[in-house]
Formats: sequence, structure tokens, C-alpha cells
Amino acid sequence: MALTAPRDLDRVVAGFLAWQRARHDDEVLVTGVERPTQGWSSETFLVRATVGGRPEGFALRLPPVGAGLFPTCDLGLQAQAHAVAATAGVPAPTPVEVVEDPSWLGSAFLLMPLIAGHVPGEMAAFDPWVRALDDGRRRALYEHTVDTLVVLHRHDPAAADGLPRRGNEDELAWWADYLAWYADGDEAVPALADALAWCADRRPAAEPPPAVLWGDVRLGNIVFADDATVTAVLDWEMATVGAPEHDLGWWLGLEAMQDELVGGRGDGFPSLVDLRARYEAGLGRPLQDLDWYLTFALFRSAAILTRIGILQQRAGQSPRMPLRENPVLDHLTRRLQEAP
Repeated sequence: MALTAPRDLDRVVAGFLAWQRARHDDEVLVTGVERPTQGWSSETFLVRATVGGRPEGFALRLPPVGAGLFPTCDLGLQAQAHAVAATAGVPAPTPVEVVEDPSWLGSAFLLMPLIAGHVPGEMAAFDPWVRALDDGRRRALYEHTVDTLVVLHRHDPAAADGLPRRGNEDELAWWADYLAWYADGDEAVPALADALAWCADRRPAAEPPPAVLWGDVRLGNIVFADDATVTAVLDWEMATVGAPEHDLGWWLGLEAMQDELVGGRGDGFPSLVDLRARYEAGLGRPLQDLDWYLTFALFRSAAILTRIGILQQRAGQSPRMPLRENPVLDHLTRRLQEAP
């Protein structure tokens, strides 16, 4: 299996310039470029340029080179998710264009406007910008995220053309296929199979009304303005139509796990109970079977982190955490043991 490797930055810039110049009569100059992601699920480049003397910013998203985090990288699905979110009133970057011709950058790519602002790191409690905020704006980060989710989940899912529609049975089947694929010949992690079996055995008898789901709800996937309002919502590759509880289970489950890892809730951050209450008030109904959705989300997160660890090992890197004994799996296993 080919391993994920970063693209040559100069070649990306040269290909992007050639593509832009083929479209514009105006002179196009690149003034800066960043690569903010490692490229396990996709590779992103932030390009600042001038077009005819006007400053413009672009975000380029390309599939990983070689093996990736998921079996496929569907740029068209991501573009459609951006369009659906924007129609719902969620500030996803638009317009989004999928360029299928691989001759420019070596593969198809997704092009969208670059949105200025602050993107918190993976653990908000340690992010320098978040730490510099007063308690009121730290709370606002979370409250604005909740309100954005409410807007998305209240959008008519019948208008979400092109997004996969998956009930819980379909989700369980999708992740069973993922477990059959993720190790790709390496020894699998038994705790993941045990967790999926637990979720399958205890799946709720009834499902909530479906909604458009973001899929990867995290502060680190949001661009915030100085006042902590949401400027842009990023990373829609896991977007589907399904129970809103999947999004809440993912977000609150990750928050609870991070709180445990850092030894408590960060100063000024609203409690998870408060976040749930705010969301339920906005949606207009109580969340259903949230404990199950939390557990299922933690299993999915652990499976993805395990896949990242496998890719890191094959690339000659040290995994971010051990594959079979790590805090994420410990948290998941303990949750299974404590469940009724």
C-alpha cells in the first residue's frame, strides 16, 4: 500500500498559477502559501495571491497522496455539503469549485475562498488565542457553535441533495466495513471490534427525525472572528443526513474526553450540561438516547485515530499515541464497562 506523503509545495504553487493564468487575462502572482494539514484525510493549501493587483485568498483541498484516512476522498461530496450548509444559513466557505482535470496539480482539487480569522488548535484549553480570551468570549465560542449546529439541524434535510442518507443501521454497516479495511493487513485492535459490537447490540429502537449533519464538529474546524462569532465552518468530508444526535455525540464526546485528558473543564468554558440544554432549547426537542450516540461517536473517533497511527507507523513516524493502549481506547472501554 502506498503511504501518504506531502506534495511538493513549489509544484503546487506552479500548477495553481498556471491554472489561474489560464482563466484570467489579469496578471496573477502568489504572495504566500501555507500547508496547515498533514494530509491523512486530505491535503490543504492556503494561498494568498494578487489577481490584476487585487489581493485574494484561496483554500485548495486535494486528496491525500497514496493511502488516506478513509477508503475514498470525495471532493464532489464536500463541495455539495458546502452548498447545502450555505443554503441552510451556515457560513461554510462558498463558492466552491471542483476542478477535475489532474493536469494542473496532479489530481483533482477543491477550490474555495480563504476565510480570515482564528482557528483553535485540537485542544482549545491549550490554544494561545483561546487562552488570551476573557471568560465571556470563551463561553461565546461554544454558544455560537451550538447555535450554528441548531441552524444546520433545523434545515430541511429533503433539500440536502447529494449527501448520503444513513440511518443507524446504515452507519453501523459503514463502520463495520471501515473496520474490515482500516488495518489493511496489519493486526487489528480488538477493542474497536468489541465497541462496535456493543453499539450494534444496543442501538436505539427508534431514531430521531433526520437532519443535515456536519460530521466533524470541533472548535478546530471553525474560523472565529475576534468577538468569537462563527465566520466559517470547515471540513465537511463526513457530512451525511441522519440523526442530529450523531453530531452532538461526536462533539460532546470529544469534549468530555479532552476534559478528562487535561484534568477538568477549561476556565470560562460552559459545562457540557449547559451546552446540551442550549442545543435542546434551540432545536425544540430533547436529545434522544444521547449516551448511545456518545459511545458510538467515541468508537468512531478511536477507529480514525487508530488509522492515523497505522499510517504514521508506515511512514516511519512515531504514532501520536500507542495503537492498542492509549487514553482514547481506555476512555471508550471504561464507558462500555460502566454502561447499564
